[in-house]
Amino acid sequence: MTTTADSRSRGRSLRRDALGLGPSTAIGISSSAPAYSVAVAVGLLAAYVGTAAPLVLALSAVPVVLVTLCFRELNRTEPDCGTTFPWTEKAFGIGVGRMVGWTTVMACVLVMSNLAQVASVYTYLLLGLDDLADSRPAQAALGTVFIAVMAVLAYRGIRIAAWTQAILLTVEVVALLWFAVNAFREAGTLSLATNTGDGKWATGVLVAVFLYWGWDSSFSVNEETREPRRTPAVAALIANGFLIVLYVVVAWSALVYAGVGPLTEIADDDFFSVLSNDLLGTAGGKLLIGAVLVSALASTQTTILPTARTMLSMARRDAFPGQFARISTRFHTPSVSTLVFAVASVLIYVTLVLTSDAVLADAVGAVAVLVSLYYLATAIAVPVYFTGQLKGRVLQRVVVPLLAAASFAVVLVLAVSDVGTGPLVVVGVTMVVGALIMYSMKPPAEGEGRV
Repeated sequence: MTTTADSRSRGRSLRRDALGLGPSTAIGISSSAPAYSVAVAVGLLAAYVGTAAPLVLALSAVPVVLVTLCFRELNRTEPDCGTTFPWTEKAFGIGVGRMVGWTTVMACVLVMSNLAQVASVYTYLLLGLDDLADSRPAQAALGTVFIAVMAVLAYRGIRIAAWTQAILLTVEVVALLWFAVNAFREAGTLSLATNTGDGKWATGVLVAVFLYWGWDSSFSVNEETREPRRTPAVAALIANGFLIVLYVVVAWSALVYAGVGPLTEIADDDFFSVLSNDLLGTAGGKLLIGAVLVSALASTQTTILPTARTMLSMARRDAFPGQFARISTRFHTPSVSTLVFAVASVLIYVTLVLTSDAVLADAVGAVAVLVSLYYLATAIAVPVYFTGQLKGRVLQRVVVPLLAAASFAVVLVLAVSDVGTGPLVVVGVTMVVGALIMYSMKPPAEGEGRV
């Protein structure tokens, strides 16, 4: 006889063994949105650290890779699609786990505003509709459509999402490399004159963290991946290695071609839309704009994928209402979580685009802080999670996590005074709202409410 609990467990099953190493890696890279991230962040990096931007990008990858190794260690023991939420919950208790889960969700909600705005503006520019590109209501309308379309594709199944990502990623990487080659050729040199910008090194590292963020999506689809205890970690490490090389090369080429001054002047915008026509001509400029559009759309979908799964995991452990754990019996994807995340993203996006004069800069800063916070929490969780299980794995379970935690703690402390009031206000409101929501939900008694 089938029990209610058995039915609920089967109803909550994501599609097993749907992804191999290649699709999992593509999801990790696409979630970082290489073309979009470079477009909105290189100008900020130039303003903060000048011609040291490529070096900062390379060095910033070190703590990111350390955190990736922390994810690998935790995932080997508990491959849960909620990633940081269940791991920090087990280490520190449900209260902390809830706040870490909320931080993860809100970072994704905020970045959706960037993605939707870039996608809408670049679509209008690609079509020659410059007046609409400057219209906030027009940006809000088209961005809303894009979020809805990508939410539908994410809901339709993980395999469709993975193949979509592979195709879109190929387009944007080819376009970025084409830009870099032409920029180096036009500049006629590989050397950079020393210019430290504003000398805000910690803030520059935060921006670099924003560029790399996304690799953890490979872990978020672990329950749908073949060899779930191993494949996500390999995919995430490959994704990080690929991104390090790509980002350093593109940032270097942009600085060689344009210089620190012009990039700094457009730090609150994106430099591709300003420089691409002069470098590549009208047709080439449109192709690059199309690549950034593709990148933003791809990342919109790959932001929905992990966040819906985080919300699903939180619901399975009674940190979110039980309805968020519902899974489509046809597509084996989170149904309620995907819908709610899409709606919340639209509401936040429309509000920001209609009221903020610096949507890109404020959201980049706020997201970088939130991501650093949940990376920090995950790193600290490792030695606590494995208390009493350190024999033979002290390096993986103590040394690496403490180095990662120390790195992000130092960067966060040093960057607070430099990041600006806009991002910090957004982070503060996010955390207060999260605390009110999370702690208003009474944790279930021991042995109750868990599936």
